[in-house]
Amino acid sequence: MKLAAGKVEAFVDAFPPEQMPALALVYGPDQGGVRDIGQRLCAAFLGAEPDPLQRADLNDTEVGGGRLADEAAAIPMFGDKKLVLVRGGGGQVARAAGDYLAAPTKTALVVIETGALRPSAALRKLVEAHADAIALPCYEADARQLAQLMRDQLEAEGFRIEAAALEAAVARLATDRGIMRREIERLVLYKGPRGSAGFSGDAALITLDDVDAALGDQSSLTLDSLIDAVALGRVAAADQALTRLTAGGQTLQTALGAVRRHFQILHLATGLIESGTPQTQALSAFRPPLHFRRKPLVENQLRLWSRRKIERALALLHKSEIDARAMRAAGTRLPEAVAGQILLRIARAAQR
Repeated sequence: MKLAAGKVEAFVDAFPPEQMPALALVYGPDQGGVRDIGQRLCAAFLGAEPDPLQRADLNDTEVGGGRLADEAAAIPMFGDKKLVLVRGGGGQVARAAGDYLAAPTKTALVVIETGALRPSAALRKLVEAHADAIALPCYEADARQLAQLMRDQLEAEGFRIEAAALEAAVARLATDRGIMRREIERLVLYKGPRGSAGFSGDAALITLDDVDAALGDQSSLTLDSLIDAVALGRVAAADQALTRLTAGGQTLQTALGAVRRHFQILHLATGLIESGTPQTQALSAFRPPLHFRRKPLVENQLRLWSRRKIERALALLHKSEIDARAMRAAGTRLPEAVAGQILLRIARAAQR
């Protein structure tokens, strides 16, 4: 079965349900969110301090030959359940998942974390149609959804946040739910737990100063920071953003797609300007609308990039994504070093 994206958080918060699925597929373009949901499912299923033998981690090239089903059936001597986490949906994952679901182990849970899947993808079709499996989509959240997520999580910790602080935090953390959750934890740690020494009255309110002090320059962890560094030709900043993104759970293939989407809109805006449209009106082509802090950065990008230069960058990005899909279908991945080199190459082109 498939769960609507808006119901995924509630499902994970209440996990495990009365009717346990045998397999959970967590997929979507929000890779930080995919990893966050996958890890929360694993923790909720196994409980606190599980036996290490109760969990097996596999990648999508290791599930063939019946290994997925064998790992799920291998219940450890001192445990009553087994979790198998599979990262990636390429290779033989769809076939292996189908074989496992034909005779699932009742005391096991298989969690598969992967990227965006078309509705026609074999793995997605299998899970959505199977009564013992559930598909959990993770799409990149917009600013409104991230703001609500931040409010909800802070309220659960006993805090409230002022409007200016909320706007600043959401602008810095962009659309990645996984990074958002970790940064909310940083805010809570900075403020101190409820009931701690010195905690009283207005200390429950998180202000803009708190956001600046706790998150500092964490905006460089966002995809927006990488996009702007690449499009402005800031090679060192782009390299640093790539490092921090991967450390925060993002994949560089996701980064390639985000940069490509930005350059497509940049191409549209540049074309409008070259045809006589005022720049302020051309900026309205960006969806979601640009945050006021990003507008000056994008205006600089419009001065650096002509339509012809953008078309060359897009050709390179499209080819890299095609190569990545082909490698994923063959059970491999585009090397992260190659993906990084492509983005840095585009960044260097911005200043030429």
